[in-house]
Amino acid sequence: MKKTVIAVALTFFAASAMAQEAAAPKKWKDTAELSYVQTSGNSKTSTLSAKNLYNYDWEKTALEVVAGGLGTSSRNTVTAEQYNASEKVSFKLAGKNYAFQKTAWDKNRFAGIKDRYDLALGLGRNLLDTADNKLSLEAGAGYIFEDRLLSDNQTFGTYRGYAKYIKSLSATANASQDLEYIGNLKHSKGYRMNAETAIVTSISTHFSLKAAYLWKFINSPAPGFKKTDSITSMAIIVNY
Repeated sequence: MKKTVIAVALTFFAASAMAQEAAAPKKWKDTAELSYVQTSGNSKTSTLSAKNLYNYDWEKTALEVVAGGLGTSSRNTVTAEQYNASEKVSFKLAGKNYAFQKTAWDKNRFAGIKDRYDLALGLGRNLLDTADNKLSLEAGAGYIFEDRLLSDNQTFGTYRGYAKYIKSLSATANASQDLEYIGNLKHSKGYRMNAETAIVTSISTHFSLKAAYLWKFINSPAPGFKKTDSITSMAIIVNY
């Protein structure tokens, strides 16, 4: 009888713990993107791109870590190569407001950039946060260290404006738009802009498809390089 009571109690406590764990919201999530395109015949090229986004939410703080890369080759000759990584820590303030700190690094030798380090601080506000519409605005300042190929290196203070809008299209699809402006405090003509338009649709619990167009503009690029770079992509997303 005593053993039976103990077994029932253990079963009850185990079930209770499992129920509490299931009810508690997950504090972290990880999203991986992967795309690969290969052509043969008259045109022989291959492109591989990968990106990983990791988020963790505490009660008053949130962490975002991003890493990615892209490589393209044509007839065994590399024609594009990009790498990037960043971390962002947000501190929740009163209401819909927050403060943030961000550090980013990227490399793109086909745009004349050996290494670029971008440090930023700022304030943000979740202007809209509903089931169908989400809009976040950020403003801040920072500093960029840019190691350029075939030209003088650049270091300058920056000011930054950023907006992100997400629109729910259905229970399984959403569209998003990112816009970023980075001003140059040293040379007014050295500003840069970034924008991404994307549509994501879920195909199962853990898998989604993403179509995106990424546009990057540098008004004063390294000599011999163009001002604009763009990437059109279709990727498979794995959600954890």
